[in-house]
Amino acid sequence: MENPVLEIKNLRKSFFFFFVLKDVSFSVKRGEVVVVLGPSGCGKTTMLNMLSGILPVSEGKIYFDDVDVTDLPPEKREVGLVFQNYALYPHMTVLENICFPLKIKKVKKKERIEKAIKYAKMVHIDDYLDRKPKELSGGQQQRVAIARALVKDPKLLLLDEPLSNLDAKLRIEMREEIRRIQKESKVTTFFVTHDQDEASAISDYVLLMKKGV
Repeated sequence: MENPVLEIKNLRKSFFFFFVLKDVSFSVKRGEVVVVLGPSGCGKTTMLNMLSGILPVSEGKIYFDDVDVTDLPPEKREVGLVFQNYALYPHMTVLENICFPLKIKKVKKKERIEKAIKYAKMVHIDDYLDRKPKELSGGQQQRVAIARALVKDPKLLLLDEPLSNLDAKLRIEMREEIRRIQKESKVTTFFVTHDQDEASAISDYVLLMKKGV
């Protein structure tokens, strides 16, 4: 039996004396899409930020492929992160945005451009490589953010409410696209949302959260 890509054991997070996460444990198998569903303030984004290394853990352990990453910084965790606001670099073109994580890793220019174009094609953004983010629609910016996260070949793709800024029609289109991209890339995916329809459309499994449990 294959070991889980992600395993969380007795995870807790407190701010001063208030526990936002209370003894959370679960595991995710390779290639699965797990959606964390719950209302605002239930702790789902806090948990995602702990998985990425942005927030420190109060108690408990996080394992990627049986390796304890609980205290590792974000850049050593091999995760791809897509935020609610996309967080694209406005002065860079689409191609430069997608290439940026590989540039930081000092990957050779030819190789990083080839990889960036591969993922741009996967997310159907390859016709816009020379454009700046301000010239793109919200859905196109979302695709760029996903390609930039995938170009690193992450062990885990983390998406934090990635569709909440889009209109209703585009949200439905993009959730289908995210599912297609995930199946094509086979990346293990952890997706945070408060939308039940979104959760059921995208997920293999839904993790329900309420008040940190």
